Amino acid sequence: MKIASGIVLVLVLLVFGFWLFFVRAPAPPAVCEHIIEVTLREAGQQGVAMETQADIVERLREECIKHKIDKIQLRGRLKYADYAKCVVSQDTLGGIEHC
Repeated sequence: MKIASGIVLVLVLLVFGFWLFFVRAPAPPAVCEHIIEVTLREAGQQGVAMETQADIVERLREECIKHKIDKIQLRGRLKYADYAKCVVSQDTLGGIEHC
């Protein structure tokens, strides 16, 4: 009985560890906020007006979240996790597009 419960415990820990390191990823709103921050930083360097930035942020936020949710549904959580981790690690729009 002790051996069986030990095996079950090890299996549960392995599944949790797999989820923690491979499947866990930033949620779509967090990924989109990072993309917006990078976009605003690069837009500010190009001298884009503040009024234009506000319009960009609202359109980008709504469309981005919809796109990320669709990506999860179409490609699966593992592919999305890789993508989201890549996006959050990038500091330029060119790097984000590469993901």
